[in-house]
Amino acid sequence: MTIRILFLDQDIWTVTPEGRIDVPAARALEDALNGLLDEGHARIIVDFSEATYIASSGLKTVLAALRRARGLGGEVRLAALNARLADIFGMAGFDRVFAVHANTAEALQNFKPK
Repeated sequence: MTIRILFLDQDIWTVTPEGRIDVPAARALEDALNGLLDEGHARIIVDFSEATYIASSGLKTVLAALRRARGLGGEVRLAALNARLADIFGMAGFDRVFAVHANTAEALQNFKPK
């Protein structure tokens, strides 16, 4: 699995996983998110535009990152969920826990200036 990490603005970063986020991919996603959080970067957008599926291990990974980011005074936002991913996040109730945006640009605009 490929995961792109990109700095945007005002210490906001995007993490873009590609393909299926199953158990091995969830570990890679966890490593990417924890790497940013370990460096104190707690304003993160997870861009799902390149993802096709997320397993429960991936859901657990993004939830743990959200909790950790909030503990650091930050936030994890979700962007570009396709219909299948939106259904999965909705069934898990994560659409009530995370700010979900149509795309990365919208998510970026909704972060308060630092």
